[in-house]
Amino acid sequence: MVTKRIVTLLTVAMFLGVFAASTVFASGSSESTGPTNLTMWTGYSERLPVYNAAIADYTAEHPNVKIEISSFDLRQSEQKLQIALAAGTAPDISGLGFQLMQRLAAENYFEPLPAADVSWINQNYDKVYVDAVTRDGKIYAIPEVQGQQLLFYNIDNYNAAGISGPPSTLDGLMSDAQKLTKYDANGKVTHSGISFRLTGGGSGVAEKWEIFLFANGGRILEPTGPHTWKAGFDNEAGYNAVNFYLTALYKTKVDSFDVKHDEDAFVNGITSQFNRETYIIGSMRSKAPNTQYGISQVVGGPGGRATNLNIDTFVVPASGKSKAVAWDFAKYLEQDKYAVMMMDKVGWTVSKKGVDYSSVYAKEPHFKQALDRPAGFKLFPSAAAVSWGEAYTGLANGLVSAFSDPSMLDNKAKIMAFLDAQAKAVNDVLKSNNEYAQ
Repeated sequence: MVTKRIVTLLTVAMFLGVFAASTVFASGSSESTGPTNLTMWTGYSERLPVYNAAIADYTAEHPNVKIEISSFDLRQSEQKLQIALAAGTAPDISGLGFQLMQRLAAENYFEPLPAADVSWINQNYDKVYVDAVTRDGKIYAIPEVQGQQLLFYNIDNYNAAGISGPPSTLDGLMSDAQKLTKYDANGKVTHSGISFRLTGGGSGVAEKWEIFLFANGGRILEPTGPHTWKAGFDNEAGYNAVNFYLTALYKTKVDSFDVKHDEDAFVNGITSQFNRETYIIGSMRSKAPNTQYGISQVVGGPGGRATNLNIDTFVVPASGKSKAVAWDFAKYLEQDKYAVMMMDKVGWTVSKKGVDYSSVYAKEPHFKQALDRPAGFKLFPSAAAVSWGEAYTGLANGLVSAFSDPSMLDNKAKIMAFLDAQAKAVNDVLKSNNEYAQ
């Protein structure tokens, strides 16, 4: 016979069990919502207003959680995180570019996204973003901010040249650039029809050139299997992409080493067109508020229209003591109101789909233009290879030399010899990191 005391004890035990179950976070971990101190790192201090707003909201809803965020210079942040991961002293949540995320995930430094959240991420992000944060069948991060190349064009210059709208093809871009270029009495370019990235250290020259390689059907690093690549530009696509620059410099003469380039050129009205990311919107707002300009997707060719895509992510280190809370907060940061704030206050666009940006578009319609992708437009995430930085930087150095050599114009034998040598160097880098395969 069960006594009244035993029944009471069983009832209390059942109540405690239900209470404990109710304190488990939705992400599926067995961690409770007891007093929790989360640490978060970022390499983008300009995003702090958004993160701090989310922290204030989250901790108001979860009084037992305290979140401390620290920001560092981007490269310092990446180095610091790698050291902390190896030492087991990493923060509970961190921002990280998807390329480095992929490489560190291979070393089991990150906690995979809880199974309960897989359907959530598939519903809220297009496949290209989910694939970018997936390695060997496991999702290791939440896509956050995205960056892509866009065509910026000066509307006043277009109107003066009788151009009704932005081009969609390589031929159209060159034709428009010829109408837009201005020269002095000696034939020297004083205002370029389009500004190419012709010089500079690091990988930038190669990244900007790759847009024209995509348009011709090539890629700098062509995927050949899981975590393997080969050089994909020692071919007709590579020839056409190099010769397009040479044509612009030495035949149609719509750009020149003698004029300013890049952001300075566009902001100061010295070029009519150039490719760059959405941060230019902020630059134009602060430095050239009276300039009428527009944004279109980059032009295409036989290979279609495509851009290289960079994705920042939120990762949860496996060494963290509060992984369930960290994942919960990472998801919380992805709410639409913070995506709108990120665009409005910071100027970045997020990876999440279906966000209503109408309030921002009303103030700054250029963001709508930036996200208006035509059917069939392709996004190519940069290769998540250890070799990426060395391969792109080496190729960039080679391209700088090639662009300064007018004897290469229309010289297929010379251009192909250059591309073959560069491809061999890129493949050697891949081989040194066991990332090469045909």
